[in-house]
Amino acid sequence: MDRPETRKVLIVTYYWPPAGGPGVQRILKFAKYLPDFGWHPLILTVEHGEYPALDHSLTADIPRTSRIFKTPSLEPYLLYKQFTGMDADERIPVAAVTQLRSDWKKRLSNSIRLHCFVPDAKVGWLPYAVREGKRIIVRENPECILSSSPPPTVHLIARRLASWSGIRWIADFRDPWMRGIYRKFP
Repeated sequence: MDRPETRKVLIVTYYWPPAGGPGVQRILKFAKYLPDFGWHPLILTVEHGEYPALDHSLTADIPRTSRIFKTPSLEPYLLYKQFTGMDADERIPVAAVTQLRSDWKKRLSNSIRLHCFVPDAKVGWLPYAVREGKRIIVRENPECILSSSPPPTVHLIARRLASWSGIRWIADFRDPWMRGIYRKFP
């Protein structure tokens, strides 16, 4: 069987190894197996993300042929940790904003997060990722853009890149889109 012609896909994802969890594995497996179908992955991710879990073993699954582009991000989590009394290296749980039984500092912080960081607390990554994404598109000329969320910010990044470039965009909506915090809270 002949191998298909290689085309490039720009993958926009916040969660990438060393982040752990099922969402990381999903996009990582896309990147791992896309070359078998003639697609060369270009990964656009954050340089120092705030992840609820770490799994350094997942780096072994990153395809050697992948090109990974990491950018800075403005992350509000250090302030959250300081304000709520968490250790700097402590992991923030995935559903922190849905915890109804927490002290007043966490409730206030979660309210600020839900009302000020729209669509999510990763929105500080958007300007850096869009700028780098444009550079990648000019240099690498990908045929399509794939974004996988949560966080929803990745779709905003991909949408801007697709609108700017005219490149096809595929949005992967993982849970909790239908039962997430946005249905319970404003």
